Amino acid sequence: MAESAAEKKKPRKPKVKQQTESASAKGKPWTFPKNTLEDAIAVAKAIEEKNAGNPMPAQDLAIAVGFRQSTDWRFLDLLRSANQYGLATGTGAGALIHLAKIGQDVVAPSSPHQRSEALLKAFRNVKDFEAVEKFYGGKRIPEDEFFLNTLTREFHVPRDRVDQFARVFLENLRYLRAFSATPNSAEPVLVSSEAAVASTPAEKVPSPVVSKEPRVREFLDTCFVMMPFGQWFDRYYQEVYVPAIKEAGFEPVRADELFTTGSVVEQIWEQIEKAKLLLADLTGKNPNVFYELGLAHAARKPVVFTAGELNDVPFDLRHLRVIIYDVREPEWAARLRKSVTDYLRNAAKEPGKSIPHPFRKMVEDTEGITSRSNRRA
Repeated sequence: MAESAAEKKKPRKPKVKQQTESASAKGKPWTFPKNTLEDAIAVAKAIEEKNAGNPMPAQDLAIAVGFRQSTDWRFLDLLRSANQYGLATGTGAGALIHLAKIGQDVVAPSSPHQRSEALLKAFRNVKDFEAVEKFYGGKRIPEDEFFLNTLTREFHVPRDRVDQFARVFLENLRYLRAFSATPNSAEPVLVSSEAAVASTPAEKVPSPVVSKEPRVREFLDTCFVMMPFGQWFDRYYQEVYVPAIKEAGFEPVRADELFTTGSVVEQIWEQIEKAKLLLADLTGKNPNVFYELGLAHAARKPVVFTAGELNDVPFDLRHLRVIIYDVREPEWAARLRKSVTDYLRNAAKEPGKSIPHPFRKMVEDTEGITSRSNRRA
């Protein structure tokens, strides 16, 4: 139908393109890290361990944290996150990356207290995280749509980024709590003394009572322990393995200490992937232990083995690091504790020797790339 003269003269309203909250975030810089604090610490650790804390070229750093090229977007995101947490300075594929003061206090502290303080500083170095933390003021933070809506309405986190913000923020809180005793949690209990472990025969020790309270973390690198639960094994874990692992400079973690909801297998796989190395007690040929061991080898992780007798160790694993202990021998616990500490330290220095041959070649190839890169630097 033809338009009338009046309609032709009537000014037209300009068409306004509807912009969603999600689209409004495009092109804007990220004001918070895409990676968790735990993941970003890998950058600071690599600078400290691979280059003695000295500035490191981005290409060498990328290889040290598991990437082939410094142009890999995942590495660039990780590097940017380390900068946002204040762990390191320098961004970009061709940059020279420096270890910052906060990063140094996290990866090379003079005390566990200094590390926990530095971790909190790193978290609060992200102003968005600090603002949300102050908003809730120590109250329980909901993990549902109400939290997401609050982030969008009160803190203007774009809709297309709010899920990632919430995930990183909440994972950071859980990580920080592991390094500091909160007012609502009981003080950590350090089980047993050296004298009790060394001198008391196993058959005369009272029935084991193992506390399920999470310990306060001291170390960044974890050692995941694969072993049977219950009976005397819980006591061996608390009185022998925990102190031995800590003496070696690692944080012990066992599957029954995982208190988060969700699939148990997924949580175990996550801990295996995060662990620097693992300890497996093969006593009794427990099927759960062997299942976890298969996951560990698939992840190409070094594993130190212990067993109550040699027959518990499969023939094709006996060429790896195996500690055989006999609870009938005097002071067996003290000797086992020292052996575990020594074997773990050696495994950390030469991880390839604690991995079966088919998987070892992959690790050696990666180490060869890193070694060549460090020689060029």
